Amino acid sequence: MTNPIKQAAQALVDRLGQITPANGYLTDAGTRIKEGWLSDLMKDDDLVFPFIALQPGLYVPGDDAGDARELRIGRRVVGAVQGGDNYRDLLEELYCDIARCVMVGGGTPNPWGRPGPYKVSFEPTQLFPPGDGLAAGTLLFPLQLHIVIRGSDT
Repeated sequence: MTNPIKQAAQALVDRLGQITPANGYLTDAGTRIKEGWLSDLMKDDDLVFPFIALQPGLYVPGDDAGDARELRIGRRVVGAVQGGDNYRDLLEELYCDIARCVMVGGGTPNPWGRPGPYKVSFEPTQLFPPGDGLAAGTLLFPLQLHIVIRGSDT
């Protein structure tokens, strides 16, 4: 059996990887997708901005769907831009790119194709200025990847 959580997470990485100016986006953050906690990633000596960090979010129990169960797998998409006088403008560009990339029109089944989540839902995004020892402006874009786990045959 293939792990549907890994498939949905990989679909997210693949989708975010499209964020480049060649694809009509404002930034090239899709070329720098990292997994891990921001505090650890910021210690990298070769850090280039903007970048996107993926972190686990809330795993929400889902609805019973007969022989299957719908689950919502949380991911925190964290965007980071160079701190400075224009950090807010840079954060808003990155926010536009992430939102445009991951938000698919309503009623679109399997928005990112198979394998991947059959639906994606969003929570409010927050923007944070540089500070508290962090030399970057950041945004937190939480989302839920809706997947189906099939029941056991036993």
